[in-house]
Amino acid sequence: HTTINMFSKICLFALLALVAAKRPPRFPQDFKWSYAGPVRGWRCTHIVEPSEPRQTTWHDNYFCQHPGTADIGTVWSYRGRVKGKRCVRIYEGADPHTWNDNYLCTNHKAPKMRWSFNGPKGACVRWHEPSDRRGTWHDNYLCRG
Repeated sequence: HTTINMFSKICLFALLALVAAKRPPRFPQDFKWSYAGPVRGWRCTHIVEPSEPRQTTWHDNYFCQHPGTADIGTVWSYRGRVKGKRCVRIYEGADPHTWNDNYLCTNHKAPKMRWSFNGPKGACVRWHEPSDRRGTWHDNYLCRG
């Protein structure tokens, strides 16, 4: 009776661990861009460049990851790379508001990503801010690396 009870507890623990384990994210299908606040229920990282003028509304932009996937530790930096993380430079040369030192950083288990400021390069998530009237953010994409 004690052996069966212990075996049942081990099986239950193993089942709970399997249910709690989240699958690795797939790129791009497990990611979304939002220019209107975080995506409800998703794990979102605030993407902001403080040098942008208020009217370009960069204050409410987010890059989000599906909640059913393993957390890849996404961090945004507008002041250079983050030590200990794998970083992708997010650059738009036509935007005059210091987009030369911005990085999206993740842990090393994240899917490899690369940036394109001149159209999609394969499987991508578009980063678009329609309020940025200069038109510099109409062709920017984060793509599978």
